[in-house]
Amino acid sequence: MTPYLKQIANLLYRLAIILIFYSLCRYLFYIFNHLTFSQNSSMEILKVFFFGIRFDYSAIIQYNLLFLFLYLFPFNFIHYKKYKQVVGFLFYFVNFFLILLNLIDLEYFKYTGKRSTADIFSFIFMNNDVLTLLPQFLKDFWYIVLCWLGFIFLGVYLIKRVPFRKSESFQFTFIQWIGAGLLFVLVPGLLFLGARGSGLKPIRLISAARYTYSQNIPLLLNTPFSILHTLNNEEFKLKTYFNPGELDKIYSPEKQTGTNMITRRDNVVIIILESFSKEFIGSLNGKSGYTPFLDSIIHQSLTFENAFANGKQSIQALPAIFASLPGLMDNPYISSRFSSNQLEALPLILGANGYHTSFFHGGRNGTMGFDEFCNIAGIKHYYGLNEYDGPTAFDGNWGIYDEPFLQFYAKKLNSFPQPFFSSVFTLSSHHPYNIPEKYIKILHASNQQLTSIRYADYALSKFFNAISKMPWFKNTLFVFVADHTAKEQTAIYGTRAGIYRIPIIFYHPGDSLLKGINPSVAQQADIMPSILDYLGITKRYFAFGRSVFSKETGFSINFAGGIYQYFEGDYMLTFDGERSIALNNISIDKYLKINILNDSLTLASAMELKTKAIIQQFTSRVLNNRLYNKN
Repeated sequence: MTPYLKQIANLLYRLAIILIFYSLCRYLFYIFNHLTFSQNSSMEILKVFFFGIRFDYSAIIQYNLLFLFLYLFPFNFIHYKKYKQVVGFLFYFVNFFLILLNLIDLEYFKYTGKRSTADIFSFIFMNNDVLTLLPQFLKDFWYIVLCWLGFIFLGVYLIKRVPFRKSESFQFTFIQWIGAGLLFVLVPGLLFLGARGSGLKPIRLISAARYTYSQNIPLLLNTPFSILHTLNNEEFKLKTYFNPGELDKIYSPEKQTGTNMITRRDNVVIIILESFSKEFIGSLNGKSGYTPFLDSIIHQSLTFENAFANGKQSIQALPAIFASLPGLMDNPYISSRFSSNQLEALPLILGANGYHTSFFHGGRNGTMGFDEFCNIAGIKHYYGLNEYDGPTAFDGNWGIYDEPFLQFYAKKLNSFPQPFFSSVFTLSSHHPYNIPEKYIKILHASNQQLTSIRYADYALSKFFNAISKMPWFKNTLFVFVADHTAKEQTAIYGTRAGIYRIPIIFYHPGDSLLKGINPSVAQQADIMPSILDYLGITKRYFAFGRSVFSKETGFSINFAGGIYQYFEGDYMLTFDGERSIALNNISIDKYLKINILNDSLTLASAMELKTKAIIQQFTSRVLNNRLYNKN
């Protein structure tokens, strides 16, 4: 074998090791998130692992293109010590950093329900939260660091044992040099062609839907591939399925309030509960849960048992709740280039109708961009960690414990002029789930997360005990909603439907008619139009949700990893942006194992039509700054 062919063999050996490491990362991902994938047969899991190699290979080659050319230059200087050190460092740095990204998703996936995409960098750099919490992350997830170091040591050990370790000078004849030059172009070219795919369109995130059920797509993919294919914000493009005349007939986000013909001047308080999955609430699951106070409220409220979040991150919740804007793009709206678009959100509309507007969050000011978004949404008064005035109660990580912060909130509400709109975002049920030491034994559950849910519920009970004595209490509409779900405790809440199931509760102590369990589908984006409708404020406005008090059919939509999910009635349609890939009856098919798409073409077609119209309206209006009604 000529020295240059040995160089090529060494390259392929290195790439093969990294490819094996990606499969090992997938195996760890499967073990750490077993509940999500527990309903698959062994054959299905093997299939996922096999086709996952296709995406691993694609990511490895694309990230290593520069290394390929530097390693294969057909000149003797590539054997110089300094050159080899630089090229070797490049290979190790790139590939072991990418393996770290894969390993981070062993745990981060539990919170997002998807492989990390490029928006993770926006989250890291938009505030100091990650740096502040890094010591806590290292403490809680030390085993990820240990796994990473294991990959590094094993990788360096194996790579140093390449088949042809001794460097040999290239002694080419003219003909051999031409051959080496062709191989220098041909080998990386063929490797890249294999990574791209030979079809008209390159391999993409949605390509994973060809090989497995939507539930398994995160297992089939790898994190570097997901990040690479969401790096360019320009990938958020206009989706055109219909001409403008057809589009508005199928679905329009332009709304009109005042349909119930009643005008009220009630106060409005939206309580956003950190990571409160439906799974934790006993009365919504027919068993005992972890929220006795919230259960007592549900018995006096209008509650939607088939309610869904429009996203999986806290940063996606505020646009959905306040502006009826679901998270239908990879980069959350608040951290996207569209965040300065004009909005006509609920607080802005209420403020124009004489409401005092405020928002409370016990975290550091600036976290998640909440303060900036609140300003855009029309909220005049923001209260965060800096404004907190109460007993010392810093949790050591995020901000103020829920109980003291909600007591502070109660006092501030009592000082506001009526009518007021206000919202509070709880904090203690967020990782690392710290609660005051005096409650750890009293509220102890099987794990820290569930203990923190019990604490948050207890803090709510203390809050309502305080405000129930205040004169404005019986003249206030309270809305309870989770920002997103938490990591699941049971397999049924780990499905692609289960990871979005949250409580949405309308409670008014002075309205005896606002009661009952409603089985229709609801979503976070319904809260804004529902409040405006309930208050009877006559106004043309813009929303992707519907009023739950209207006769409109309830639906919900969310998006993650290139896949849209549309819920209506008992059904969930999975759509990849081009075609429907699954239809499930989620009322009876709890684990989404039975795809009835080909058996229910009429229903699937109608749901796909609505899904496409919503997507087109969303992309068009976001891109053209039309997230408000111009009339």
